[in-house]
Amino acid sequence: MLLGSNMKIDIIGSVASGKTTLARELSEKYNIPHYEKDNIVWERTSKGDRKRTSEERDKIFTEIIKSDNWIVEGSPRKNLQESFEYCDYIIVMNIKTRIRIYRVMKRWILQKAGKIPYNTKPTIKFLFYNFKWVFEFNIIRKKLFKSLSLYGDKCKIFDNSVSALQFINSKF
Repeated sequence: MLLGSNMKIDIIGSVASGKTTLARELSEKYNIPHYEKDNIVWERTSKGDRKRTSEERDKIFTEIIKSDNWIVEGSPRKNLQESFEYCDYIIVMNIKTRIRIYRVMKRWILQKAGKIPYNTKPTIKFLFYNFKWVFEFNIIRKKLFKSLSLYGDKCKIFDNSVSALQFINSKF
């Protein structure tokens, strides 16, 4: 990153579109904090998840997006879109459905086997929720893209993480 420049990026997309992986990679490369929107909405505790109040959630999110450098990522939640106004770029991961289904299955199997960490216990019920969310994204995609068009060149849509990473690296 150029000396004196800031990076503010919001990465959105479906479950298993590569948002978290891209955010982690950018965070490490540029030494900038990244935040999962799910972890802003949910407080993760040893006794289970607790949904934060809207006041708690909004306070945390506002502190993040008013800071100089950040990467936030998650599904395109209506209540966490304030970042669109503050970010340099909205990166949309528009990954093919079959790839996302494969990733959901692979991740679930690896989590179930204890090979990778998870926020939510990898139950059969949670696996089906993930499939549901993959297809729900397909349903809302056209409306989402139309609403994101309000942000002009700030919004960039990618069909793979390599292209997204190349674009971001070219800008910072």
